[in-house]
Amino acid sequence: MMNKVKVLCFATTLIASSSLWATDTTTTTPTHTSSETQSNAKPYGDNPNLARVLLYKAGKGMQNLGDSIQGASENTSQKIGEKWKSTKEYSAEQSVIVQEQTEKAKTYTAKKWQDTKDAVVGTNDGNVPIEPADLSSPSSN
Repeated sequence: MMNKVKVLCFATTLIASSSLWATDTTTTTPTHTSSETQSNAKPYGDNPNLARVLLYKAGKGMQNLGDSIQGASENTSQKIGEKWKSTKEYSAEQSVIVQEQTEKAKTYTAKKWQDTKDAVVGTNDGNVPIEPADLSSPSSN
């Protein structure tokens, strides 16, 4: 009985593995150039199973999504770079304007301060707005 089981296992293994020894005659004599073969060949084989096709299609969809995201991010990056450049130019212009206005305000404030000081204390030329008089004599005002 044991010998029959061994023979049966050996025969089954021999028959099942015969596909490993089979030669593929289509690959030994190519009739097309390599670019034609690649363009006509399906990426998932001639007779694929459903899971392999779905996996291939999902992979292609993910690759297309990644390409779209990369293209959009490059486009957005370029637009942001342009906006940043124009913002820097605008900021530089505004900075110059603010500095000019600050100088004008500083000059105006210094002039007004001097005018106020001259009105209260007197001018630098010695002209005092208050007239000096003797304390003993009555004033005419």
